[in-house]
Amino acid sequence: MKTIPRLSLLLVAVLSISSCKAQHQKGPNPSTTKITAVKNVVENKLTGASVLAFGPDNVLFVGDSKAGMVYAIPTQAKEVKDPIAFNLRGVDKKIAKTLGVPPSELIFNDMQVHPVSQEAYIAIKRGFAVDAPSIIVAVSPVDGNVRLIDVSKKTQVRIKNVRTDEFELYGRSSDRLNITDIDYNDGYIYVAGLTNGEFASTLRKIAYPFTNKQEAVAGIEMYHAVHNQKETRAPIRTMAFEEINGVSTLIAAYTCTPLVSIPTSEIKEGNHIKAKTLAELGYGNTPIDMITFTAQEQDGSFDKKLLIINKERSASLISLKDFANANTGEGMKSFAMGPEGMNIFPVPMSGTMQVAEQNQMMIANLERDIDSGSVDLVSELKGAYFRLSNFDSEYEFPDYKYTETEPWKDFHNMVKPIEGYPELVKEK
Repeated sequence: MKTIPRLSLLLVAVLSISSCKAQHQKGPNPSTTKITAVKNVVENKLTGASVLAFGPDNVLFVGDSKAGMVYAIPTQAKEVKDPIAFNLRGVDKKIAKTLGVPPSELIFNDMQVHPVSQEAYIAIKRGFAVDAPSIIVAVSPVDGNVRLIDVSKKTQVRIKNVRTDEFELYGRSSDRLNITDIDYNDGYIYVAGLTNGEFASTLRKIAYPFTNKQEAVAGIEMYHAVHNQKETRAPIRTMAFEEINGVSTLIAAYTCTPLVSIPTSEIKEGNHIKAKTLAELGYGNTPIDMITFTAQEQDGSFDKKLLIINKERSASLISLKDFANANTGEGMKSFAMGPEGMNIFPVPMSGTMQVAEQNQMMIANLERDIDSGSVDLVSELKGAYFRLSNFDSEYEFPDYKYTETEPWKDFHNMVKPIEGYPELVKEK
């Protein structure tokens, strides 16, 4: 059966993870940098923290859409080399206790995983008031502890041409669209969002370390297949940089929901960019987050993937080989409701709010449980793209017996301990 090779690969991966987890239960790896505890919420708040990205030397970039600012914050980390799974159900309650507010007062804006410590850095708005501050917390995969991030040593830059024409979208302020995403690439921070002017959708390019001069502002035009027209209004909602066909390329997903490519070389001061629309992710939806990572295929080969988390649809999984093939053509030119344009595989990540690559075997998900309403921080294996414990299955009925040829038995028995349910392993 075709599932057997994948199960064998996952079996090796899970055994490795189980071994690593056992090692870490004895204590984390030695610290690369001593971490000083930060407990004062007042002294470590920001006006806003809309989006996060890590850059060189593990600096954390924070986009503040409300203030139109980008901050660079140095981080401290204890190195964790081996993969450890997050299994923190109700992480919102742990964070709320740290911040001194009810869980219902937390707004989760973004998450990134620290490349050294594997901690989940989460940007949170502490309350629903217009002037409610933002806090960044780090959650450890080793012990689940929550700590505040020290923002006192930040440097900052104000983005050019911040919007002044505020309006409401169904009762929600549009100031969150000033900065919709940030990413670091080859010495620059790229800042997506809206600005004043005819070409509202803008991609700013800021050199890092910060100087007094902002390097570039670019207006973007793209074909919107659902609307069947060229548009310059909708902003990029999430983006990532990759080399596509030997060319440094920005991959970007828009609101309602074109997926486009932009050569990095075209992002220049004053240049009007015409992005190439390669796919339509599906109408009535908003892309939330995007990551790229390498995963093992059924035949043992490795393939680089693009994973897009959607607000109203299943997550979209795309091979970068398919993306590269589509990029050799002219792109989409006619009406489509989507998903369309290339092979887009739907994966079951319902309720996922943010996603980040955690380590060589796992991705970390910040997701809301649709039954309990709690916010959970959990990991899942690359290649599987689902958590067994997230849905009800007849495999878990007390009277279910695996057959001798059942291909999922070993996989289930290996995944259950990783997801925090070793007691459910059957017929070892």
